[in-house]
Amino acid sequence: MARGRSDQRMRGTSCAGLLLGAAALLWSPATEAHGTVSQALQVQQVQPRTMDRTLEGMRKGVLTRAMDGTAWIDGRTYTLPADALVENRSGRPLPVKDLRLDDVPYSVEYWLDGNQISQMVIYFPE
Repeated sequence: MARGRSDQRMRGTSCAGLLLGAAALLWSPATEAHGTVSQALQVQQVQPRTMDRTLEGMRKGVLTRAMDGTAWIDGRTYTLPADALVENRSGRPLPVKDLRLDDVPYSVEYWLDGNQISQMVIYFPE
């Protein structure tokens, strides 16, 4: 008789363990990340950064060269990181990686973050 109750307890404990294990697996962060539990996907839209021309610290100068992440303005060199905001006078974005300017005098407005340019407007001749 004692053995029968012992077997029942073991089965009950095993069943409870299986149920708890399944519940833990079902509600794990990895399962939620795969969307198997979530009722609806939450979509976050990332807004592109835009230039703020009203920021304090705007400087004016003449850009004579820009390439490979470096800009030469008024004889000084500045780092031009890939995430810097660069646009022309009408506000069209210019990808930093595509800037290849050499020995050309273009008026610019630019903002510094340390020794690197955070945003710049290039005034190409019309």
